[in-house]
Amino acid sequence: MKPATLICAMLALAVATGPVAAQIPDEFTNLQILPKDIGKRELVDIMRNFAGALGVRCTHCHPGPTPGSLEDVDFATDELEHKKVARAMMKMTGEINGTLLPATGRRSPMRVRCVTCHRGVSEPEPLDGMLSAVIDKQGVPAAVERYNELREEYYGSASYDFSAGTLNHVAEKLAQEKEDVDGAITLVKLNLEHNPDSAYTHLMLGQLLAQKGDKAAAIASVKRAIELDPENRWAKQTLQRLESSE
Repeated sequence: MKPATLICAMLALAVATGPVAAQIPDEFTNLQILPKDIGKRELVDIMRNFAGALGVRCTHCHPGPTPGSLEDVDFATDELEHKKVARAMMKMTGEINGTLLPATGRRSPMRVRCVTCHRGVSEPEPLDGMLSAVIDKQGVPAAVERYNELREEYYGSASYDFSAGTLNHVAEKLAQEKEDVDGAITLVKLNLEHNPDSAYTHLMLGQLLAQKGDKAAAIASVKRAIELDPENRWAKQTLQRLESSE
């Protein structure tokens, strides 16, 4: 497959098999990036890669009267913005794979593909940034709800990073930049529901609880962090400070 057909493209078609394939034209018009003489099978395979990488269907880029159906879809039109973005993405990938990667001097570098960025979502945005944006607009409870929704739908895939570090980063930012310790505690406790063995998260909760003046709970959290990570000097120092201030 040509490099320009593989990257972060928002051009997408549904898997074209059986009756659906019959709706795809045998000749193609308005091809600007792909070869004008490309075969039907090759084009369908490329569209499948795009669709799978973005988690979308053909009407994401090609307008048609019936959602999810290729019947009467206008493949040639440039009406939808997604199709225009797709072309730009394909050019970008061609530049990366054809010029920039070879310039590194490495032999056989891993090529950039659609899935490299999108990983099953049409708009690839890091989870921490998404949650921070929700907090800015709607508050912490809405961010918790959004996190749970995304985790329910995407956990186990590579679409979003549900490791402990993501919520810790959002909570730390919330506490430091917005001085919202209560909101940070809410996010850290949510994190521990899903990542109960994260020593750093227990330590972070202890520090936040200490800021709220709840030393007993803070000490308990820090002790749990040390149980999980006995060599954690930061946790030991934090525990020493908390106990000496009692």
